[in-house]
Amino acid sequence: MIRLKSIEISNVKNVEYGRIELSGGQYGSRVMGIYGQNGSGKTAVVDALACVRDLLRGRQLAPECVDLVGVSSAVPAGVEVEFEIGPGSRESLGFTQGLGGDVARGKPYIACYAFSFDVHEGAPRLVSETFSVRADNMMKRVLLAYGPGEGEKGRTFSPEARWRSLRALAGSDASLDLAVAQRSDDLSASSRIFSRALESFSVSARAGYGTRSEAKTLSRSARDAYELYLKPLMDTVTLLRKFGFEKLEVFDTTRGAALAFNYFSLSAPVSGRGQWLETASEKADGGRYLVDVMLDAEQTDVIPLEVYNSIVPTVEIENRVLQTIVPGLNIEIRLLNKETMEDGKPGVRVEVLSRRGDVCVPFRAESEGIKKIVSLLGRLIDVYNDDSACLVIDEMDSGVFEFLLGELLELIAERGKGQLIFTAHNLRSLECLSPGSLVFTTTNPRRRFIKFRGSAPSNNLRNQYLRAINLGGQKEPVYEPTSRVDMGAAFYQAAHPQEGDFDDLLAKIATHHG
Repeated sequence: MIRLKSIEISNVKNVEYGRIELSGGQYGSRVMGIYGQNGSGKTAVVDALACVRDLLRGRQLAPECVDLVGVSSAVPAGVEVEFEIGPGSRESLGFTQGLGGDVARGKPYIACYAFSFDVHEGAPRLVSETFSVRADNMMKRVLLAYGPGEGEKGRTFSPEARWRSLRALAGSDASLDLAVAQRSDDLSASSRIFSRALESFSVSARAGYGTRSEAKTLSRSARDAYELYLKPLMDTVTLLRKFGFEKLEVFDTTRGAALAFNYFSLSAPVSGRGQWLETASEKADGGRYLVDVMLDAEQTDVIPLEVYNSIVPTVEIENRVLQTIVPGLNIEIRLLNKETMEDGKPGVRVEVLSRRGDVCVPFRAESEGIKKIVSLLGRLIDVYNDDSACLVIDEMDSGVFEFLLGELLELIAERGKGQLIFTAHNLRSLECLSPGSLVFTTTNPRRRFIKFRGSAPSNNLRNQYLRAINLGGQKEPVYEPTSRVDMGAAFYQAAHPQEGDFDDLLAKIATHHG
């Protein structure tokens, strides 16, 4: 089991500092809703988690991340996430079986990944990274830190003494390859920790460790560096990379906008890669991948035959759930004819349809809410059944009937195994979830997120939130007051700019309402 335990962000958009603990609710950390007025930092959390997902997958930060460096452009944006890793996560490790040091004793432990990024020549640039672990009876141990230092080009790995010993184990060729990758401008927006270069270096270090152990020439410093630093680092990195590919999905505003243009995704396991596959990760069963297959409902699609053969049973499974959410509705992927792909491989042309009884209509004719539910359904099924699944959704309530939203949230909170993190504006969720499963944005950019004090499971949190908006009473103000008189004057002045200044208009409107 791997679960997000906390997220901390600084200088991301309009959030100078904010921290959210993803635990402590009535149902642990299964559901966490983020509420607040427009522009108060909710989407900043989703954007930060999208950055985490991309870095775990070994990808570069998206070009759009330049817009995330917020409040002070002279200060890098910072993100820190904590993961709780349970013993059940260690069934298949890519580097070596078992963890080193005190973390190896079959107990849950915490892995902390922190990074900062800024804007360099119009593109995002990763400035620093730190990876550490801690556990019961074990203090926090920094396994690798990368950032400004005294080394060449101002970048270095630390703890330096440990990594000096590891370079000696890996050999000069592997150390040189790592240094070249570390300083490559082409990889300036990529993680050095979740990189194939570090993995290759570690494999060489493992070989050197084995050779020196057999020859009984292994020094104590090299043994400690390998067993207490490199081994737990690479085992945990392997787990988190797998988690990033297969378990962590972020449904941000970009995905929501794609729905408006009739592009939607279906999650399915396949073994190929291609333009239809938005995400892919190698699974442990020998070359199969968990992917989001992007389909264009506006027209027919030509997709690989293998992808089609994987989608059809997936849709059949999802339809069983869909009928309980939207009674009578089924999604159909209709095969029109077989075609050969541009790469010469077999393909099929398909059309996406909605079926209610004997009536079929193009899926593009469905409402935004239906499209959103269908796109999310595969991941929601994972969250319900898989304790390591984590789904992050921005504006989950957009287009979804509020009573249905409440039913889904209550179901996942009470019976789901994974994690659902979402932002919303609809207050129905406040009546369905426990206070520990909700955080609220504030008007203070240096303390953006709070949980309500004085809340108990028996309280009506919706009423408490509305009272806090109007009367305050929480640790921080949660709403920047607005004035209907000011808004009315502004609307009027927009169409009548010649009729005096703004203060005069306010006085006239106040007199009129008086």
